[in-house]
Amino acid sequence: MNDTLLGLIWNTSRAVQNKAQNTVGQVSPELNAEQTLMLMLLKEEDGLRPIDIAERLMRSKSSVTSIIKTAQRHGLVATRPHPHKGNSKCVHLTKKGVMVCNSAGNNIHSLLAEVPQGLTDKEVETCRKVLEVTLNCYR
Repeated sequence: MNDTLLGLIWNTSRAVQNKAQNTVGQVSPELNAEQTLMLMLLKEEDGLRPIDIAERLMRSKSSVTSIIKTAQRHGLVATRPHPHKGNSKCVHLTKKGVMVCNSAGNNIHSLLAEVPQGLTDKEVETCRKVLEVTLNCYR
């Protein structure tokens, strides 16, 4: 699978996701990387609708619904009716969610800021362009 560009991207993505899960698990065993990304998103912009979260995390609405329900069970988020859209609800961080997000989010930010050793700035920029173009093809 590593003999194709997409195969290499796939395996790299999975390796980073696994590392992120291990990193998040050290902060809070009941938390997973997907929930942490949602918490980080809500920390930036609290009160998002599930459909907005799904679009920004590039996940299906049903996956996000599951992530929200699990986060609610752990007391990390709460939902309230949308103030302007009748049937919609908004997802908000709880105090516990903010605290967990601060700890786990810092770990995720550190992980995502890492650049493999041995790469030059030019090589990093080339990788960034390849990944952005590839991502835009599959959005």
